[in-house]
Amino acid sequence: MRPQIEFRHVLGELSVNRNDPCEVLRELISNSYDAQAKNILYIPVKDRSGLVFFDDGSGLDIENKVHGITPWEAFFSIGKSTKKQGDAIGYKCQGSKLCFASSRILVASTSDWKKGVWHYKVVENPRSNLDTSFDISPEKSNDIVSVLSGFFSAASADTASSVEYLKSRLFKPTSSSATLIMIDGLETEGYNKYFSVGDDPALSYVTNYIRYYTKHGDARYITDKQGFTASQRTQVSAGLKPAELIIYSAGVEFEVPFGYPYLERGNPDLNLKSPAQIARLRDGRFYSRAAKKFSVGSNKFSIILAIDGNRRAHDEYTTLARKGRTNSGIKLSDQRGLFVSVKGIKICKYPELLSLIDEYKVLSEGDSASHYTIIVDGDFDLVTNRNSLSKKAYDTLNDSDFLQEIRKFLDAQKSSDKTFSELLNRLRRESSEILLNEQIEYLENAKEEIKTRERFRLTDSNGKEHLFLSPRPGEEYLVGVLYSQLSSFLPKKDGMEKFWRRVLTFSTQGIDSLGMRTEDTSAPLSEKNVCSIEYKYEFNNSGPFNHALAVVDFIVAWDIDVKDGEKVSDSFTCFGTINKVVGNNFEWEISGIENLDGGTYSQTIVVINLKRLISETFNTKFTTP
Repeated sequence: MRPQIEFRHVLGELSVNRNDPCEVLRELISNSYDAQAKNILYIPVKDRSGLVFFDDGSGLDIENKVHGITPWEAFFSIGKSTKKQGDAIGYKCQGSKLCFASSRILVASTSDWKKGVWHYKVVENPRSNLDTSFDISPEKSNDIVSVLSGFFSAASADTASSVEYLKSRLFKPTSSSATLIMIDGLETEGYNKYFSVGDDPALSYVTNYIRYYTKHGDARYITDKQGFTASQRTQVSAGLKPAELIIYSAGVEFEVPFGYPYLERGNPDLNLKSPAQIARLRDGRFYSRAAKKFSVGSNKFSIILAIDGNRRAHDEYTTLARKGRTNSGIKLSDQRGLFVSVKGIKICKYPELLSLIDEYKVLSEGDSASHYTIIVDGDFDLVTNRNSLSKKAYDTLNDSDFLQEIRKFLDAQKSSDKTFSELLNRLRRESSEILLNEQIEYLENAKEEIKTRERFRLTDSNGKEHLFLSPRPGEEYLVGVLYSQLSSFLPKKDGMEKFWRRVLTFSTQGIDSLGMRTEDTSAPLSEKNVCSIEYKYEFNNSGPFNHALAVVDFIVAWDIDVKDGEKVSDSFTCFGTINKVVGNNFEWEISGIENLDGGTYSQTIVVINLKRLISETFNTKFTTP
């Protein structure tokens, strides 16, 4: 019997996910539920950075093939599975293979537990040794206790105690079959932080991970104590079969409750203030619940809404970390907002879903998510590592029919639930106030900022002095405004009129402006008299000009940084040569314009340095505070 390993490099590169180190447990628990286990046991083995995992599910059959492979072979194989896509949780075939990121592993299973007949295999350094030449044929034993006793050699007192506890469980069959996995030297950082259990198991990372991120914390399991109605529970939770999951550590058994830990509704007679009644929304202790099952085509989905005001969540999620309190290490903020789950397993946040529905976009903004948890569950497709959704899943979430069902659910809740309706209105009002305050702050900052800007002064024909500000990078529009505005200040008979084209239009698309070449009173708007003008803060040769040179007559820039004889090209097909005009220090010309195909253009583009032109035309000075 040999493992069937497709993509050989996958096993060699297999490692425990640093961002999700307990992923290996999530996959083992998923397999247990797929195997219809009623009892699951997890034992951390601290002194060996290992673990024991046991369940009484259907076991790893060594004889009967499913989809061309026995369950025993599938456990040791990459890319092979007895599960059909959509039939079970771990169909991506990586799942329990995370166990192989270890120094050694014992896999044992029985289909005749009461008679004590087990088949087992110990693999040393599985990442290196498991290949298509490795014999995974199991050994058979009627004394599995002796096998597991020898697995952890030179065990500490704590490990020895855990092994004795495991033995006692093995002597009490709860079904006809079972599976046992023992791992020595799991290759993970921070083993004690993530896998071990302290004096208070409820506060440990691993306990909370199981409750919030695994099949045992099924997000579809909702109860009357949490405030969900009988109808909601029937729709969403029907058919779920909880297993008993025990963590054993330091001589203590701890049962991990089944289901995602939505807060219980508390005392129904408690006089809680609604969102509209409290002075600060973040101090809210209000709550509300809703859940529904819906279909889109042949696919079925569930949506669960659990509203718990920010203060209530902070006070009652006592095991979760928040600012100033580390607790289990799993963050409260990571449990607030909208999530996508797959068959009850919470996979990832997806607030973008709400932003796609205009009426409820405010729920995805700012701190809105601190007041609720929304879980959308379905048979969504996953990428191989199971930590995120595939493109197919995102296509489903963005489908108009799917979004319409989410909107219908939220609409119904808004019309029937005062708490949800008031929360929405309060969030919208505060969002508007925040935006208004941001605009006010921006305006106040802008008013303060102009006091430090470079400026210059001009006197009009009536002797009145006017203050102007110099543009800054990115303010091309101001370059155009100044060029247009200052033309009305020109001294009479100065000889500079030809450089100041009277601007007729401004545009944010295409050519920036159209202007007149001369004040031709007979035909001011004739085609020959109308010219095109482009504005730049700085004209340089660091990149192609963003308009076709063939259609530009004038370029007005606040500053110019080019050298005589340089080539100037556009982002189309034209190029030319720029040279400074002899006789003044503010004018350049681009001439010799042609395209890549060899076509030529007769016009010459005038390039003006506006800052220098202002100095020479008006004899003014620029000053900076």
